[in-house]
Amino acid sequence: MYNIIYHHNLRLGEGLFEKDIDKIKKDLSENPIEANLFLITISANSDEQLDIYDAKFLVQKYFQKNPPYVIGIAKEKGHAFAIVEELMKECVEKYNHADLKAYLIGE
Repeated sequence: MYNIIYHHNLRLGEGLFEKDIDKIKKDLSENPIEANLFLITISANSDEQLDIYDAKFLVQKYFQKNPPYVIGIAKEKGHAFAIVEELMKECVEKYNHADLKAYLIGE
C-alpha cells in the first residue's frame, strides 16, 4: 500500500464524483499504476507551490518515504490545470494574493 495524505477539501476534476472518492483513494493506495489519474499536490520544493503529476509516480521510493499531500485528483492533465486555475481564482478573490500553499494549508 502507498501512503498518501489527502486535503480535507479534496478537489475532483471533471468526470470524478464525490460518491466515488473512497474507491478512488483505495485504487491510488493499492495500485497507482492502474489508476490513470493525475494528482495535484502541495510541492515539497520550497520554491514551488503545487505539483501535478501522474499517479504512476507514487511507486517511486521517494514517495514511500515522503507521502504526497494531495489537494486534487483529475482524470486528465488538462482537468488538473483547471483545478489549479480555480484554486488560484479563489485565493486571489478571498485574500488578494496567489500564495496557494498558505491558502490551502490554512484552509
